[in-house]
Formats: sequence, C-alpha cells, structure tokens
Amino acid sequence: MMTIGRRRFGELAMAGGAAVLSAPLVARHALGDTPLHHLKCTMADVSTHPIFGMLNDFAADVLKRTSGAVEIQVYGAGQLGSQGNALTGMQTGTLDLVCHTTGFIETIYPTVAVLDLPYLFKTNQEAEKVLDGPVGQQLFDLFPAKGIYGLCWGHWAWRSVTHALHPVPEPKDIAGSKIRIQPGAIYAATYKTLSAAPQAIDVSEIYLSLAQHAVDALEVPLISLIASKFYEVAKHITLTNFNYNPGAIMASKRTMDKLEPPYQQAIRDAALAAAPPWRAMMSAKTDDAMAFLKTQGCTITEADKPAYADALKPVYEQFRPIVGAELLDSILKQTSGA
Repeated sequence: MMTIGRRRFGELAMAGGAAVLSAPLVARHALGDTPLHHLKCTMADVSTHPIFGMLNDFAADVLKRTSGAVEIQVYGAGQLGSQGNALTGMQTGTLDLVCHTTGFIETIYPTVAVLDLPYLFKTNQEAEKVLDGPVGQQLFDLFPAKGIYGLCWGHWAWRSVTHALHPVPEPKDIAGSKIRIQPGAIYAATYKTLSAAPQAIDVSEIYLSLAQHAVDALEVPLISLIASKFYEVAKHITLTNFNYNPGAIMASKRTMDKLEPPYQQAIRDAALAAAPPWRAMMSAKTDDAMAFLKTQGCTITEADKPAYADALKPVYEQFRPIVGAELLDSILKQTSGA
C-alpha cells in the first residue's frame, strides 16, 4: 500500500487548492447550491403581462448559465416603486435589472428618443435591423456614463390609441382629447402636435384615471389593454401604430461591476438569447389580443396613417437637434424613411 508523507500531502493539498481557485467560478458553483447572488428585476408593466413570463425565463436561463450562483427575482410594475423610479433605482444600485420601454429610457438618455419618432419604422423587420445593428449599440454605449448597462433590445408591441368616447381614425378626431402617455418628451410633443392634451400617468393609475374621466384615452399596445383590463373602461381602439415601442433589458452598473466576470457574461448572454423569442412572442400575443378584445365589445378601427404621418412631420424637425441629425439620417437610410 502506497503511503504519502505529511509534507508531500501538504504540498498536494496546496496544489489542489490552487487549481480549484483558478477554476471558473461558474463551473465551481454546483447547480442546486445556495445562490451566491440574489438580484431584483422589475419591468414596465404588471405581472399579468406576457413580458413578466419572458423575464422569468431569462432569470431561469441566468440561473442555469451560472450553475445556480445568480438568482433573479422578477417583480411587476409598482411592486418595487413607480415606473419612473425603476431607472433611477438602477443608477443607485437599489434595483439590479429593469426591463423598460424607450419612453422612460429617454428621460435619462434623450438621444434614445430617436427610436420613438412617429412612423420611423414601418415593420418589425425594419426596427430589428436598426436595433440589432450599429445604431442599437451606439445607443447602449451612452448608458454606462449614467450608471446603467444596456443588455438587449426587445419589443413591447406597436402602440395604439384607445379612447373611452370614440375612435380617432383621422388626426382631427384626436384633437382636444386628454390622453395618457409615457413620460418621454417625444410622446408629449407628438400629441401636442395633434392638438391633444398629453398627460404622463404611471401605469398603476391609468385605470382609475379613465374610469373617473380624468383622461379620455391612452396609448398602449393591445396586450397592455388586457393585462391591466383597461378595455373595461375604454373600448374604442384605433390602430395608429405611431411607433414600434422598443424596450430593453438593462442592468445596474453598480450591481454588474460587483459580480464575478463569468457571471456578468452569463447575464449578458442570457439577455441576448431572450431577445428573439421576446419579439416573436409579442407579435403572436398581439394577434391573440386583437381577437380577445373584439369579444369584449371593443371596436377596432384602422387609422389613416398617411394623414397622421403628414401631421406629425414637425416632430422630426423639433427633435432632429436633440437626437442628432447624423443619427436620425443613418436610421432613415436603413428604413423606408419617415
């Protein structure tokens, strides 16, 4: 029987320890162990929205990619504070991950407003080409300077106007209406240009505002009408589809920089992997939503998009110096133009 002297045993033990320390952290953390990191993620909509499920799939993928080391708990809008506070929460590190729409993102990064110019994109394919290319990365490159990392671009579905009183197929039909919008300046400018009265209201307050006639209408994707049951108090849907309504999964720079590099990369990879199914899901769910809303007594009207596009041309000139003429022109060259 072979024996090992005490000194030799110590040398082998030290060598083994060094090997373990040099092994990747992801590989070393056995699946099923207590997570090393507990992160919080919130989103721009309620937990009944399909994106809540997508984010839980993203969280499960991160858990798998980190062999159980990084656990992400997903919360719906309002559960960890207001929609607006979610972005500042990432900056301070009180929130780790946020999935939000550009209407809120542009309140911190005004250049992102370029993505919300009315009728900038005509199809999903146009939007995805821009977001997945140099422009999408150029916008994400702005984020770290203010304490946030952009991880991937996704889709919240095309935004329609739903009115409590009547459809708005022509620009003249929306004039004078009080309409709930996202807080981005470009949303306010869009509706002011149409002689409407835009009001930025948190998603948690929309239903009551419509029921009490504090606002006449709202502009949200069809899926959101169902998730928050807005269709109960506003039933006239007009498919204005001013914008593609991009969204992004983002991370707190403070949080990410504290994580071991393999875990940072796992989160980034999981986010990129989540984008294609996220987009496909939103398209399918939009079709389902339209069918459901018809059964609930909602009217669905096509908008005169050329008339709206013509009426909204001044918004482009207003925001060209804000978003940058070079950036805007580069996008227009990749699409069918405004």
